[in-house]
Amino acid sequence: MTDGAVFQGRKRNLSQHKQIRKALGLNAQNYSKVSEDSSLQLFNSCSFLNDMPLAFCIIELVFDAEGHGVDFVFRYCNDEMAVVEGIPVSEMLNRSFYEVFENGDKKWLVTYADVALNGNKHILQDYSPEIDKTLTIYCFQPASGYCACVLIPS
Repeated sequence: MTDGAVFQGRKRNLSQHKQIRKALGLNAQNYSKVSEDSSLQLFNSCSFLNDMPLAFCIIELVFDAEGHGVDFVFRYCNDEMAVVEGIPVSEMLNRSFYEVFENGDKKWLVTYADVALNGNKHILQDYSPEIDKTLTIYCFQPASGYCACVLIPS
């Protein structure tokens, strides 16, 4: 602590942790179950990020017949996305990037596709003419076919 005091958490032994986990219904089998609506669960589980002071979104890539990324759809946006992008969340959600930003640059697609398909992580820093801001974007894969982004304007 900043005042020099030492914080000690609760001390529990392994059997106490197991009892608590059992009482809460948290066991290893619960973690391995994957629902058929896992993408819906993914978006619902993001609700705690709504008030996060950093812009955050999850996008789904749209591919052409040859498998090239041609667009992406905003599947989740927190409230700060509206501040950074200058567009209400309701106008971004479930709409493609090129519907929202008609003259949008395609430079982001290759990186987003790499994240969504291969699970690679990327940090982008570039000027976004659509919103007239330089952005640092941290990208990671929350689920196969999706790219999650944290956007920080400079």
